[in-house]
Amino acid sequence: MKRHATGFSPRRRIVPKLLVTITVVFVVGEAHAAKLHAHTLRAWEQYLQWADEKVARELRGSNGFLIQDYLSPKEKAEVQAELKAGKVVVRKMRGVEPRGARFNIDDGTIHHWWGSIFVPGVALADLLRFVQDYDNHAGKFIEVEKSRLLSKQGETYKFYFRLKRAKAPITVYYNTEQECSYYSYGPKRASSRSVAHKIAELENPGTPQERERTHDDDWGFLWRVVTWWRFVEADGGVIVECESASLSRGVPGWLRFIPGAMGYLESVPRESIENTLGSIRKFAPSWKMQPESRKR
Repeated sequence: MKRHATGFSPRRRIVPKLLVTITVVFVVGEAHAAKLHAHTLRAWEQYLQWADEKVARELRGSNGFLIQDYLSPKEKAEVQAELKAGKVVVRKMRGVEPRGARFNIDDGTIHHWWGSIFVPGVALADLLRFVQDYDNHAGKFIEVEKSRLLSKQGETYKFYFRLKRAKAPITVYYNTEQECSYYSYGPKRASSRSVAHKIAELENPGTPQERERTHDDDWGFLWRVVTWWRFVEADGGVIVECESASLSRGVPGWLRFIPGAMGYLESVPRESIENTLGSIRKFAPSWKMQPESRKR
């Protein structure tokens, strides 16, 4: 048999490639073994309690209302400069756990980010009507493929979203049912809290074989999510802040063999906030100009 300059025959070259292929196939199969354990859920609920307490303190505090009001003077100035430049501000949330608390979450990962935009030329009342128009979120918000208002009681809305979360080469679809409650602090300030009561990853989306996976056989990229919103009318527009905490699977070392998996886990929660805020800034000003019949 003719040998190449490297001293390896074609047959010998094939063996390592075959082993790599077998390894990747095995790892992909194991990836669906992600399971939401009771101890992971308990840790998430503890973290969520701390996060809710933090938000409540800030909303009733005498020193501010927005997250940026509680930053250092330097950090706040940086955020305000970015907002004035028309940028979407996104930062990792820190300081949720009480001082001295020893917190660890096994078999899971918590992603906690916050972001802000300034929407010029709108009043708070108009912007709130836009974000509460759940029947028509699809086509305006990048991740929302289908949307439907399920019920409304007072200022609490229940709605269905079919979500598409993508980061090449991975795309995941979800059926979700969420609930969002709004709170007013006068004519210029408002807040809301949204929680997903159902998150079902879809297998074979868009085909006759489409089905909802359970948390025992899905990828584990999104198990829980809670989002807090703050709205302040100021300077001829509305400052919007979105704070989101989500729970996903842990990060075992073998997950790095899945092409794009690490990038998806680490980047999508952040990019989701950026996409959502960007959509509000893009569509809210034009939406307020539509006739009332079209808004409904």
